[in-house]
Amino acid sequence: MNWNFTAGNFSLRLPLTEQDGDALYELMSAQSRVDHLPRLAMSVEAQALDELRRVAMRFETREAAFWLVEGLFDKQLVARVGIYKINWMQLSAQLQWELADAVDLPLMLEVIPPLLNFAFDELNLHRLEMRLRAGSQRHEALLQGLGFTFEGVLPAQLEYEDQSVDLAVWSYLSSDRC
Repeated sequence: MNWNFTAGNFSLRLPLTEQDGDALYELMSAQSRVDHLPRLAMSVEAQALDELRRVAMRFETREAAFWLVEGLFDKQLVARVGIYKINWMQLSAQLQWELADAVDLPLMLEVIPPLLNFAFDELNLHRLEMRLRAGSQRHEALLQGLGFTFEGVLPAQLEYEDQSVDLAVWSYLSSDRC
C-alpha cells in the first residue's frame, strides 16, 4: 500500500525527519495554527525534529499517520493532516490538522476527500472524527463545508493553560460519502 498520494494540486506525503523539520516548524510555530487542538505552538526548531521522530514511530506501529500537504508545483507546505488514535478493532480514528493561514475551503475540498477515501477504502476505517476546541469558528466552518456532522460538545475534556477546555466533536462516516 502506498501511503503517499496526490489530491488535486497537492501532494500528501509522509514526512522525512531531517528535510522536513524547517517547514514543519514554520507551520507549527504560530499559535493561531495549533490553538484549535489545543496545544502550544513550537518555540524552538528542535521541537519539529522531535515531532517528526514521534510521528514516524507512531506510523511504524500503525497507530497514526501524518501527511505533509504540499503544492505539487511550488512544493510549499500548506498543512499537516493526520489520522491518529487508530482503533483497528472499531475501525475508527481521529483526524487532526494544522493549516497555514491561507488555507480555505476550496483547498480543503481538494485535499480532504482523497484523504477520506484513503482512510475508508485502503485502511477500511468506518469512522473518522475530529475533536477540537469548541468555538474554533474557522475550523468548524471547514468541517461543516467538508460534510462532517457536528455531534456535540464534550465539556471539560482537558486542562489547557489552567483552564478547562470543552471539545467539539465532528464526525464523518464511510456511509456519508456520495
